[in-house]
Amino acid sequence: MKKKKTIIISAILAVMILMLCVSSFLFVNGVNRQLWIHSIRTMTETIHQGVNSLNIQLEDDFDVLEMIKVDIIKGDSSKFEDIMDSYNIVEPDIKLYIRNNIDLDNHIKHDKEVCKYLENSDLERGVLDSHISSLTGERVFNIFERVYFKNDMEAYLVKEYRTKEIAEQFTLTFYDYTGFSYLVNRDGIIMVRSSHKNSNKTLSNIFDLISPQQNELNMIDAFKDSIYKLKTGWAKFNYYGEGMVFCYEGLRADSNWLLVSVVPEKVIIKQAESILFKTILFLGVIVIIILSIAVLFYAVKMQESKVHTTELQNALRETDAANKVKGQFLMNMSHDVRTPLNTILGMTAIAKKESNNKEKMKECLEKIDIAGKHLLSLVNDVLDMSQIDSGKMILTEEDIVLTQLLKKVADMMKIQAKEAKLTFDLSVQLRDEYIIGDSLRIQQVLINIINNAIKYTPAGGHVLLEMIQLEDDFKEEYGIYRFSCTDTGIGIRQDFLDRIFLFFERDRNTTLSGIAGTGVGLAITKGILDLMGGTISVKSELNKGSTFTVDFHFKIKKQELQKEEVNTQDVIAMSDLQKETDDYTSKRILLVEDVELNMEIAEELIGTTGVQIEKAYNGKEAVELFTKNPCGYYHLIFMDIQMPVMDGYEATKQIRGLDKEDAKTIPIIALSANALADDVENALDAGMNEHIAKPIDMEIVWKILKRYLTSSNKPPDSIL
Repeated sequence: MKKKKTIIISAILAVMILMLCVSSFLFVNGVNRQLWIHSIRTMTETIHQGVNSLNIQLEDDFDVLEMIKVDIIKGDSSKFEDIMDSYNIVEPDIKLYIRNNIDLDNHIKHDKEVCKYLENSDLERGVLDSHISSLTGERVFNIFERVYFKNDMEAYLVKEYRTKEIAEQFTLTFYDYTGFSYLVNRDGIIMVRSSHKNSNKTLSNIFDLISPQQNELNMIDAFKDSIYKLKTGWAKFNYYGEGMVFCYEGLRADSNWLLVSVVPEKVIIKQAESILFKTILFLGVIVIIILSIAVLFYAVKMQESKVHTTELQNALRETDAANKVKGQFLMNMSHDVRTPLNTILGMTAIAKKESNNKEKMKECLEKIDIAGKHLLSLVNDVLDMSQIDSGKMILTEEDIVLTQLLKKVADMMKIQAKEAKLTFDLSVQLRDEYIIGDSLRIQQVLINIINNAIKYTPAGGHVLLEMIQLEDDFKEEYGIYRFSCTDTGIGIRQDFLDRIFLFFERDRNTTLSGIAGTGVGLAITKGILDLMGGTISVKSELNKGSTFTVDFHFKIKKQELQKEEVNTQDVIAMSDLQKETDDYTSKRILLVEDVELNMEIAEELIGTTGVQIEKAYNGKEAVELFTKNPCGYYHLIFMDIQMPVMDGYEATKQIRGLDKEDAKTIPIIALSANALADDVENALDAGMNEHIAKPIDMEIVWKILKRYLTSSNKPPDSIL
């Protein structure tokens, strides 16, 4: 009997082990199959998005050609050059090719390859394959549309694209740059290849990756036929013993091109195996955790188990609440970022269509400027949030006249209050108005609080600002300054007051009001005050208003220095007012920037000061120019940071190390999109004098030039 029982138990265990093995095998195969399908679907969807993006750009540009075509046809054909000149202000890459009479256009240089193609073309519109431009030597491709003049003269409107720029916009990479995408024609010839350094630069035809000796001919023919017919799909072939997966989709817009992505099969399999391993490992960990929890459950008292369960539930609720808050923040941020982006893109499109209407163009540019500044403020908020969260925000110490700072902030916010149809009052009672602190961050705190008061106060309401100096027990050189902002706005719910200074939090009352906001302004304000040693509090009642109270702790300037400080402030203010009279025409600066468009913008803006500008497109060129020119040739250098060949840090170090009299004294100013505290510190450590964050603020540029290029403000003998 006992032996029979043992046999039964053994049989049951054997069956269970067999079932476990079979189920594991089926599970692994099923997961592998699903991961493979998911990988192909992901690649196909990504390619589809890339195709749509390129189609939209080409169709938009065809619409522009159509618009120009209509203007030319309606106008006098003898004046088409004037019409084209007006359009070239907005669209410099569009030219008019006169058919059968191109050689008579002696004053206009045309791409010979384009001329040759158009002379033999019967198409009304289309896309010309990529080629080397006879004018620039760059690889380009073109779109064209035929124009018929009333005098039976025929021409083509042609827009040129640089394949390098298109590659940066539309080339897709997969699996850590092991897979790349190419724009090819229906014969498989590559028109635009990936700009990434790891891509295959020698590959000229996509079919070169398919060996007839290693693959079935009927599959190759079917793939080539799909490519020729501009279909959508995917296929797998062997290339020197290695599987290669091809995903492809045809473009519209009269191009006869496709977007083709090529990814090694082993990379997809490796990723699938990694995911499968992590899944199994995760399931194993889950099983272990479940078993451990079960053992723990039976090892402790039921009451302790209940307490533990309650704590877990609370933690899950807090985590879920935090995730919801962050999700709401992302949604708000997406909305707030897309709003100015929509303005910028929309006004740009209108400006293109209204290129002959100067007043409309000016209106569009003004709205683009406002939207751009709003977008920059959102970016700055996120950067401030990141710096506060990581503890890397740095405060500066400077001499401040507090009454002047308050007046500056109040004057600025009065305009906003007037637009919102609010009354606005300021009351200041100070004994010591000369302090030491970070004026930028103080203004940021005040503006954030006042801006909220204006934003959440309906028209006809009132905003009151008060600043008083409190009696305190601090040392004589320190004082407590209390700032309060009272409004008659919509108020804040009492149960929200404890969370109002947390990141990503917004009161439901404010979200229902439809007022835009990301929920980080007050959190940033509190973070800055914590760094300053100050405090902030709020009292509020729904539908009656709120009062925010801030206590600053400032170091007071010594009494004997106050009069001197006033004079200094007067001199600085007068200098700012007279900046346009400063003459920098005899000064020469070196502008170092690798991006052509950024160089053009910087040259145009800085050039308004009258200073002479010479250009370098990387750090190596900058060092060479500074080295070969005589001492004192350059008076100042604006240096970008991230550049090819040699970055701005290394270029600065090499300049400072040169055996030239002015190498250690010439002012070198970082002009970079890297705007975090670490970036500023790295710039100073490399030997630069100051750091300016992009986008360029001309007020700051004027101050830099005044500080370093006027005779009364000579740079130090050496910064080292």
